[in-house]
Amino acid sequence: MKKRLVLRPLALLGAAGVLLAALTGCTAAPPSGSAGAAPAPAESTAPATEDTAALPAASPSPTPEPTRDPAGAAVFNYAQQEDAALRAQQYWYNEMTAGSQGRRYALVEIVAASVLRYEDCIYSEELMLVLAYAEQAEEKPMLDRIYEGEGMLVQVQFYTEYEPETYYLGPQYSDGAGYVYIFAPADAAQPCEYAGGRGTAQRGTLTLRPDQTAMVESLTMYQSRMLLHQCRAMAAAGLREFDTPKDWTEEELYRYLYCRAQDFDQDASQWEDAGTQGHYANMFLTIDFTGENDWSSNERFFAREWQGFTPEQIETYSAGLDSGAVPGYQGLDTAWQFDWDGDTLVATMQNDDGVPVQEYRFQTCEGFEPWNGRTYCVGARPLA
Repeated sequence: MKKRLVLRPLALLGAAGVLLAALTGCTAAPPSGSAGAAPAPAESTAPATEDTAALPAASPSPTPEPTRDPAGAAVFNYAQQEDAALRAQQYWYNEMTAGSQGRRYALVEIVAASVLRYEDCIYSEELMLVLAYAEQAEEKPMLDRIYEGEGMLVQVQFYTEYEPETYYLGPQYSDGAGYVYIFAPADAAQPCEYAGGRGTAQRGTLTLRPDQTAMVESLTMYQSRMLLHQCRAMAAAGLREFDTPKDWTEEELYRYLYCRAQDFDQDASQWEDAGTQGHYANMFLTIDFTGENDWSSNERFFAREWQGFTPEQIETYSAGLDSGAVPGYQGLDTAWQFDWDGDTLVATMQNDDGVPVQEYRFQTCEGFEPWNGRTYCVGARPLA
């Protein structure tokens, strides 16, 4: 099994306060026939006669959906709501960082959560659309589940910042402030469910929050994050001395693409596909080794018909991934020092003893948008 050589930390920030609407009342679902429950349609008792049996059957009128009386909906006490909100927060944080909703985030923060009452749902056009969409895969409508007290609908508010590489892949959702709806079962042993309705609450231009990423004087946060990822990928791939990628061996090229693809959230099965290797190879090399903006479609490094590595090469080169890194490279624990040499940024990797062992040199690209501002490597040399 291939070892993932480049690990990607996620900023685990404590959840900010939980906003709860304190509701009072009965916690049990309304019994059948109680106030607020829709009566069952009466069955016809008219006897069938020879004359009526001969008549063509009439098309039945559509049965109207029952109108729920908000006063009959189940109500949960404060402690139950607080527990549901906390479970919904944890569920969504896990989804954002490691689950099916996961993306490459530099920062994920749960801001708040609030339990919504049944009345909040039926009088909100947005929530009714969300619940109708969630019902498509459910045997019982989610609105009925809320009415009957099976669980609570929770709005979770959160804040995210994408890693810079994510922007190049065109993320579906914007970063910044957002919200989502989660169904939290009353039975805490049951898992929460994603109800949908992910939306943005961002107002105005996104201002990045400070985090633990190493900063370099005069670089933006986007450039700093990209710089650190580039250094890690090249060191993990064992790239020691070069002026351009054309100086690499085929095995070095494979190791670099394998390591760098992880920053773009591309596993080996995606970028190693014969039909897409050329696209990803040109894209990664253009971003990391030029100041050009045609990363999405170019043939600067490889012709369009280039089919990438053969299965035999992949098998051979994969076997050397574990031992191919620059000596002294320790993944996320590797020490880096950054200094300016004129307009060239010098990144120096140190081993466990603090001895400089590798140097990578970079220029900066301002880009046409803040997220596209990045650093690109213009050479490397071993120091020990």
